[in-house]
Amino acid sequence: MFRRLILQALASIYGAVIRFRHALFDAGVFRSRPGAIKTIVLGNLTVGGTGKTPTTERVVRDLQNIIGLNKIGVLSRGYGRNTKGFLWVSESMQAIECGDEPLLLRKNLPDAPVAVCENRLKGLIKMKAEHPELEWVVCDDAFQHRRLKPTVSLLLLDASQPIASDSLLPAGRLRDVPERMRCADALIITRLDPETSMLEATAAHGISEDTPQPVFASRMQPQTLLNWPAGTEAPNGNATLSPDRRERIMAVAGIARPERFMDRLTERFQVVRRECFPDHRAFTEKDYKRWRRIMEGDRLQAIVTTDKDAMRIKPELAQGMNIRCEAIKAEWHDHEAFEAWLRATIKQSKQ
Repeated sequence: MFRRLILQALASIYGAVIRFRHALFDAGVFRSRPGAIKTIVLGNLTVGGTGKTPTTERVVRDLQNIIGLNKIGVLSRGYGRNTKGFLWVSESMQAIECGDEPLLLRKNLPDAPVAVCENRLKGLIKMKAEHPELEWVVCDDAFQHRRLKPTVSLLLLDASQPIASDSLLPAGRLRDVPERMRCADALIITRLDPETSMLEATAAHGISEDTPQPVFASRMQPQTLLNWPAGTEAPNGNATLSPDRRERIMAVAGIARPERFMDRLTERFQVVRRECFPDHRAFTEKDYKRWRRIMEGDRLQAIVTTDKDAMRIKPELAQGMNIRCEAIKAEWHDHEAFEAWLRATIKQSKQ
């Protein structure tokens, strides 16, 4: 009881600070400026795990279908990198240089220039100068970056994490105040499962029928397991992993809420070992040595990880290990409705 009271008190202080900061921006004491390129900002109110990276990829592909290839860029902060300032992301980089999520987006979006910069305004100026053909830039996780005034903002709300029943940090998972929901141009309910209706999902987040913004939904679709590194042969003749044989594997994940990924694997394999790490954590040499001992001692067929975690695995340290990765793709609950709204929004921005 005492601990809960302390956490609630700290959450109240945190909320007051956040609200004061937003008030300073709203009053013009701190200035919000449009970027050098039109922007679609994605973000959330909670700490991690709302599907921002798959949704960013989905939005970029939708923009490319409407506007054309090579006209859409991506700008991220590059969380977890050991570099600073502006940096173009290339496939040859390591995650520690640019962040695992930007590197994954670069690999998945070959026709979209991807950059990282903690100052989004400066990053957009640099992108415009070096890629003048860019018409829109999707800014990953920039909803709280108030110095940038976005052209369009999308707020992601996890269907499995209703904010209506959540609390601010450190008492809960909210990193921003719930009333900021009103500032988004559109709301996206992510991770909608087939058993949950849109009405149920919106009600869980306190979204009423008179909410002024359009509300869309998406589902996260796991993809077929791929060899790691991509395009390589699996070692020891393990060309495939067969769910029919319920093969023995170790699940490795350093993402927000890794239990969702690992529980999903139990539907197809015997998950003998689970290795959970903090989000974005770099794997150490000790980790690789421990994995080898576990693989040999428990006679496991493979290590299965996420595509984001795979960005942080070093080939020279994982050599000879049978590693597979699972990608997640975001698919719209009603693609036609979202695309129609996006087309209208783009047209309106030109007026």
